[in-house]
Amino acid sequence: MFKGKITRISFSIAFGLVFLMWAVFALDYYLGLELYRFGVLPLEISGLKGIIFSPFLHSTRDFGHILNNSGPMFILTWLLFYHYRTIATPAFLLIYFLAGAGTWLLGESNYHIGMSGVIYGLTSFLVFSGFFRKNMRVAAISLFVVFIYGSLVWGIFPIKVGVSWEGHLSGLVSGIIVALFYKRSGPQPIKMRYEVEEELGIEPELEYWKEDFIPPQPKSRDEHQPKVIIQYRYQPTKKKDEEE
Repeated sequence: MFKGKITRISFSIAFGLVFLMWAVFALDYYLGLELYRFGVLPLEISGLKGIIFSPFLHSTRDFGHILNNSGPMFILTWLLFYHYRTIATPAFLLIYFLAGAGTWLLGESNYHIGMSGVIYGLTSFLVFSGFFRKNMRVAAISLFVVFIYGSLVWGIFPIKVGVSWEGHLSGLVSGIIVALFYKRSGPQPIKMRYEVEEELGIEPELEYWKEDFIPPQPKSRDEHQPKVIIQYRYQPTKKKDEEE
């Protein structure tokens, strides 16, 4: 019951964020609002508002930009709020703002829009948190998401015109920073019994490979048979002369 509730909550949050992305895109696409002006404009005071608004803004030239971001955003957000529910909200917000701030500091003088920076931040957070907490399942799923969307792998390098590699790089670094910050918060790996005993200073129990321990031997067949005790008594016989 509890896991089902967590699944519904994490699903609703992920779906809600993606739905908001598409709602903003639809308004901009059909009404021609030119919302890109609310994106991050590096090193400009007026461009600081883009730290808040830019992740929900996407290019209206075609549907490719928002389509490429919708799938990873949904999966990664669901993973974050499902596996790290106790720290998911502050971790998400930190990644969100750090990615935008890094883009504002490092980006070229142009408008930077899109959820890609946050996606890279979520990916690096889940991957590194998985390694820190020995949760290989979450780390593996996050890496799998990256490699499914092949264009994301090379997004941190300036090899494609029109792609904000600075935003991708800022998101990647922000995810690592947040993973380090919350390294000892949230769900921790299950400790083995010997690890707990070592921390508490408890002497380990007797182990047969460390001591002269002889395991009990199975009883022989004879021991399982009922014992018959035969007693011999000496009864002296009467002498003949006494009998006579």
